[in-house]
Amino acid sequence: MVNKQGVGLALSGGGSRAIAFHYGVFEAFHELKIDQKIDVVSAISGGAVIGALWAVHSKDWDTFCQKTDLILKDGLESPLKNLKQYCSLIFNRGIDADELATVLDKMIFHGTKLAEIPDRPTLILNAADLKTGTNFKFSREICGSYKTGGHALPSLSLSQAVAYSASYPLIFLPKRLKLPNDQYVYLTDGGAYDCLGANALMPDKDEKISILNQSCETLIVSDASSSDYVEEKDLAKSILGGLKGSYATATRRIKSLIYNKMFILYKNKEIPYLGTIKMDSTHPDLQLGWGEEELALVNRYKTDFNPVEGKALQLLKDKGKQSAKFIIKEHLGHLIN
Repeated sequence: MVNKQGVGLALSGGGSRAIAFHYGVFEAFHELKIDQKIDVVSAISGGAVIGALWAVHSKDWDTFCQKTDLILKDGLESPLKNLKQYCSLIFNRGIDADELATVLDKMIFHGTKLAEIPDRPTLILNAADLKTGTNFKFSREICGSYKTGGHALPSLSLSQAVAYSASYPLIFLPKRLKLPNDQYVYLTDGGAYDCLGANALMPDKDEKISILNQSCETLIVSDASSSDYVEEKDLAKSILGGLKGSYATATRRIKSLIYNKMFILYKNKEIPYLGTIKMDSTHPDLQLGWGEEELALVNRYKTDFNPVEGKALQLLKDKGKQSAKFIIKEHLGHLIN
């Protein structure tokens, strides 16, 4: 058996809701003084936004907070709501994910190349390749999947990798990306393959063909993906409502399968320490002090990249912070002892 060491953190998707929830999780880690023990961050979609920010600013808490606050205050959707994007959505049936990358660059990443990010913590950003049906991973030194092989993409910006991970398929066109060996991949939101971002950290990969294999002693999953709630009145209202409901159903099924695999690996001691921080946890200790309306607001908060402010932001952050502290103290005490 491979010797396992280090701490891996998986950050789920869920748009701005996920960013706010994960923000609270990071705040808990910071207060418990375990944030600097994180060795690997694997993230998708909304988790990719805050995960990339953390990877770049993990040694500068104040800057990390300032940029996360900016994303939550302004959102990512408003800059995309212009005539050009509206025409693209109507005539091309979707927006180019590079437009989202441009917004991210202007707001928080400022031209940083993927190859320029710090080497610790290791950052893995996950997209889904529709051509091969695989998890396409982006990292500082190597990008690809077990079917495409690993490739260096030195000219790719961090904002592009984040945008390709977050390009929700009902809004963004699949991104056609050329690899150095002249192969093409067609990338969409990583949630189509793994809405948790946890698969890349699991120790069940074939060492001969997989890339970016991790062997962490401790796996922490921050899961804000649960609110794939579609209003009943919208389900039969249009084709779009049906597609949203279908995608939500598929991601719920994917999440269930990943949790099952994760807990089997934990039971077989292939993952020595496991902590799952769930936004919609029904554990009695995580219900204390919460009213029904507050829990409903958190658990049914919509999935988009609009601003999150005021009471909603505070509740989502509080839920992440409370849940993280509980899971660390109950199941991962070795990190603080």
